Amino acid sequence: MYWTKRHALVCTAVHCQQKGAMDVAGLLRLAVLRQGLDTEILVNNCGTIDLCDIGPNVVVYPDNVILRGVTKQDIPDIVAYLRGGPVVERLTLGADTPEERQRRALYADAVVGEATRPTPEFLALAARHGFDDAWIAEQQRRGFVARKPGADGGDETITVTKKARARYSV
Repeated sequence: MYWTKRHALVCTAVHCQQKGAMDVAGLLRLAVLRQGLDTEILVNNCGTIDLCDIGPNVVVYPDNVILRGVTKQDIPDIVAYLRGGPVVERLTLGADTPEERQRRALYADAVVGEATRPTPEFLALAARHGFDDAWIAEQQRRGFVARKPGADGGDETITVTKKARARYSV
């Protein structure tokens, strides 16, 4: 194993790739190498970390830091952080950042009473929280919600899964 002080994982799943993740990964690797930090910092790509809508994302271990919405212009600040400088707060995703509060609020509202709702009701609730159909489809693809046909020809439903309830503590 390649022992380093920090390990930066750049999500290069399809949605993050579409937002420039491959450029971010390549430029981050190059910057680390050019600054002679490649024995201290390992930069790898990885599959999804289930935050595609706010990507590209970089996860840093052992710090347990998630940087979201990373662009090529952020590379110098990220390298400075990886070198031992302060965390790049404007990129850091935490439990109290707006995106996480927004997600948690939706899932908390969605499980009031029951975790399963008729699809139109769930879509309306999501819209009130600022999420569109594309975001819901991504959440379904990632296993945070399950869309199911209604029993005996009834209305389709959306269920908040155990994964979402656990991640957002709802």
